[in-house]
Amino acid sequence: MKKIFYILSAIILFSATLFSKEISGVDLKPTITIEGQKLVLNGAGVRTIFLFDVYVGALYLTNKSNNAKEIIESNKPMDIKMVITSSLVTSKKMINGLIEAFDNAKKAGYTADKKSIEKFLEVFKEKIKTKDEYDLFFDGKQSVKIYKNHKLKATIDDFTFKKALFAIWLSSKPAQESLKKKMLGL
Repeated sequence: MKKIFYILSAIILFSATLFSKEISGVDLKPTITIEGQKLVLNGAGVRTIFLFDVYVGALYLTNKSNNAKEIIESNKPMDIKMVITSSLVTSKKMINGLIEAFDNAKKAGYTADKKSIEKFLEVFKEKIKTKDEYDLFFDGKQSVKIYKNHKLKATIDDFTFKKALFAIWLSSKPAQESLKKKMLGL
């Protein structure tokens, strides 16, 4: 009887690692596949503004890492997933926040071409609703592909842009220090 109990306990513990991680009401899968690339959840946290949770940000990589600089500059496939958690998030507020974030990335040493940023921001002009899900996927070659609710909205073929984009969350001037730490799994 004890043997069966230990076996069942081991199975339950093992299967618990296969289930999603819940953060601020958002279920994040431990692995995702985008364009045939299997990625593992590196870490995730909540972006807050004035004490309001506005979105859950998650970083998916091919292999876990807590080295922000290496992740920013890596040419391996990776994804930042943003799931909107507040109805306070509007297109205008998101775009203004991203413009400021690209400025901060620039101050941290990661500059993107103006045309690439404008193309990226176009995606956020569409109405934003609670539970909208954005994937900012780097294919490991040259392209950042932006998905909204699993539909491709834009492709930006610019590795410099990729670095600036990921620097928004992971650079020395991140959107939010606590979110950076969570995304790095710290």
